[in-house]
This record gives sequence, structure tokens and C-alpha cells, in this order.
Amino acid sequence: MGRRAEFTDEQIIEAGKAISVEGKPVSTFAIRNRLQGGSSERIKSVWSNYVVQQESLIEPEDPEVELPSEIIAILEKNQKTAQAQLEKLTVEGYKVAQQVAEKRVKSTTEDYQSKIGLFEDSENQASIALEASDKKIEELELLIESLTEKNESLISENSKLEGRLNAINEHVIKLEKIEHAYNEIQREYGKLEGKLEALTK
Repeated sequence: MGRRAEFTDEQIIEAGKAISVEGKPVSTFAIRNRLQGGSSERIKSVWSNYVVQQESLIEPEDPEVELPSEIIAILEKNQKTAQAQLEKLTVEGYKVAQQVAEKRVKSTTEDYQSKIGLFEDSENQASIALEASDKKIEELELLIESLTEKNESLISENSKLEGRLNAINEHVIKLEKIEHAYNEIQREYGKLEGKLEALTK
């Protein structure tokens, strides 16, 4: 009978990447659905390790580009002219942006933390349900195998019993024929005995 499908680390990671490219949240449940099987615990472990490795990678620095002297001169001139205005605008904009950003970050963070908590709870419950379903499927498959073996054994025994029954039926038919012949002999004997009595009188 079939068993739970197993997948390589590469297949699990590729499934997670494909989900991410589609703009969907990557989760153990989503990866398992895309693969159409696999152990939830193993999928979660492989994907978590991959995410940690990606976060630990250091992005290579962009190579330095040497600008032409004409462009550098223009940049320096423009920088001096706009520096004062930029500083003023930057300070004012920073103050306003900081206030707005702090409020938005706080609200967004609280909202996402709440959603993440609910999502993790749902994912954990789904993983537990999937593992329980997988175990139940395996138990049912083992039960089917056991019942199949018993059924084959019963078929074999039934075949043997049918053979014996056929032999008994054939023996009964022979006995019926013998009984019929015996009755015929008895009748003939009775007729002869009657004739003998008639002759002896």
C-alpha cells in the first residue's frame, strides 16, 4: 500500500520560493499543499533553516564607480547651492515624518503582531490536524492490508471446503445409485421368492 510522499530539501525550498514569488505568505501548510504531501514537521524544519541561512548572507558591496571630473564639479557646485535649503527641509521634514512614522510603525507593528499570532496558531493547528490525518491514513492502510490478507486466507479455505463438499456430493450420488440398485435387487428377489412359493405348492 502507499505511504506518505517524501520530498528532498531542494523540492521543499523551491516550493517555498515559488509561493513567495506569487506574493503569498510562505508557510508549512502552503508548501505542503503545493507539494501535495510530505511531513509537516520536516517541511517546517527545512524551510526555517533556509530562511535563517538567507538572512545570514552578506550582500556583496557594489563596485565603486569613478565619476568623470566634469560631473564631480557639477555635483559639488549644486551641493553648495542646495545644501542650506536641503538641511532646512530635511530637518523640518524629518520632524514631521518621524512623528507620522512612529505612529504608523506602532500601529502597523501591533496589527502585524496580532495577525502573525493568529496565523501561527492556525498554522500549528493545521499542522497538528495534518499529522493526525497522516497517522490515521497509515493506520487505515495497515488495517486494509490485514483485512486483505485475511480475505485471501478465507478465500483459500473456502476453496478447500468447496472441494471437500464436491467430493461428499459425489460420494452421496454414488450411494444413492447403490441404494437404487439394491432396491431393484430387493424387488427382483421378492418376485423370485413369490414364484418359488407358487412352484412349491
